[in-house]
Amino acid sequence: MANRFKGEVPFKSGEKDYILRYSANALCELEDALEMGVNAVASQLADPESMRLKMVRVVFWAGLRDHHPDTTLLQAGEIITDLSLTKAMGLVSSAFQLAFQDDSKSHPPQPGKKSPEVKAAAGTGLQS
Repeated sequence: MANRFKGEVPFKSGEKDYILRYSANALCELEDALEMGVNAVASQLADPESMRLKMVRVVFWAGLRDHHPDTTLLQAGEIITDLSLTKAMGLVSSAFQLAFQDDSKSHPPQPGKKSPEVKAAAGTGLQS
């Protein structure tokens, strides 16, 4: 089962369930495969003029590495074809956003702890 608090994005292709995640290891795999930094990859993906389908396939493949390490580049391309390029890019975008979100907002509140935004209302509680 996918955990969005860990940056995992679940999806189904054919009859198989997958999880896309851009962990530190997945991002290193991505940088090695493309021989460029992750910020440069993100910039090119955001620019339709410079985006290449080969890059999309590698980015998608890298996001599968944590949960589906035996998936090849060719299989990643087949999954993209099955999903549609638009849906695959949406999944990549969601997983990238989760990977780079502010950690203080990425975890559920702990029982008994108030989140920083929660303030006690005036006049509540016991007086000592």
